[in-house]
Amino acid sequence: MGSTRLSVGLCIVMLAGVVAVLPAAVTAQQGPVVITATIVDQDGQSVGGGVEVTATWDGGSTNETTLSDGRIRFEAPRGADVSVRVNDDQYIRNNAYVISNATEQSVEVPVSESGTATVTVRNTANETVEDARVLLYRGSDGFVTDQRTGADGTVTTPAVEQGDYRLDIYKDGYFNNRTRVTVGDQTDIDRTIEQGEVLLTVEVVDDYFEPPESLNSSVRISNVATLQTTGGDAATTVPVNTDYDIVVTKDGYDRTTQTISVKQSDITETISINRTDTLSISTRDRVLLGNPITLAVTDEYGDAVSGATVSQDGQQVGTTDDDGEFETDTESAGPVNFTVDDGEAQEEVTVEVVEAPEELTGTPISTSTPTPTATGSEPTETSGGLGPGFTPVTVAAALALLSLVAYRRR
Repeated sequence: MGSTRLSVGLCIVMLAGVVAVLPAAVTAQQGPVVITATIVDQDGQSVGGGVEVTATWDGGSTNETTLSDGRIRFEAPRGADVSVRVNDDQYIRNNAYVISNATEQSVEVPVSESGTATVTVRNTANETVEDARVLLYRGSDGFVTDQRTGADGTVTTPAVEQGDYRLDIYKDGYFNNRTRVTVGDQTDIDRTIEQGEVLLTVEVVDDYFEPPESLNSSVRISNVATLQTTGGDAATTVPVNTDYDIVVTKDGYDRTTQTISVKQSDITETISINRTDTLSISTRDRVLLGNPITLAVTDEYGDAVSGATVSQDGQQVGTTDDDGEFETDTESAGPVNFTVDDGEAQEEVTVEVVEAPEELTGTPISTSTPTPTATGSEPTETSGGLGPGFTPVTVAAALALLSLVAYRRR
């Protein structure tokens, strides 16, 4: 019995110990970690003491100074992504050194000696070029600096790692210049860029048609010239590596603006323009009372317009059908004013309703005459007056025939 009590007591003591240890273990896993970083030069040697280093992570940062052996020690949240940057006059990194998913560890952070480059850009006349774009790229680091020359044609880079770089120079109207350079402590670099032109051809078409129809129009190229197309084309030389706004205008068409980028070779740009939205209403100007009024509505290309709203004397009375037509009865003599609106354009027409056949002296009317499409047919004219198939001439003939029959019966 005594041994049993002893065993139970030992188990209780052990469990209590485990329970006491668990919170401490969990806290250790969730708490900060200590990172030891050694800053080394291109040869892998410690840079020594006095180098300022900044470590940052989401929600925090710390500033440290290397000890005599080039080391720093700092705490960071476990699992954080930590960026280490060197702030020093002698040593530098083009990009931060990143420690991913931080754990307690020791790392080496390589740096290079710091240097600068002063780049002077001239044209072929040995004149300095202002506002030229100067970029440095280095191996896996990729893009390093992006600056523009001042009024004196020069630009000095910020501190960068000493070593080999790709130097790109860009300027509107000039051919691109790409070379390899080596940046030392203080390096002067001279580069010459050359002006150039290429042929720009602008084609203007109406893509409503299949195939698109070439159009003669006015083409204005920003800061270059205004041209007139012939057979739909206009061409001129323009400076290279430049963006241009092209404005195309033509009577009956919407003004169209398009921006294009001209690089270092000839280019042909096709610009599509379309007719300005318009509506045309075909009907008869006079209709005999008791007969319907029919409106046939077409767009700027002569195509039937379905779903357009029709208002009569200011009141909405319906919409055009799939054939672009609308029909309404006549209830009294006098002028009837119609307005048709498809949301893009609006058109009006007035039809006179008369009481006697002899007043039917009107003719079919159309509010406008759209240019027919390349493959479409002319809009079908709707009968008016006395209804389908009846005109003042047929009415007169019918009356004469009735008079003759009455005479014979006498």
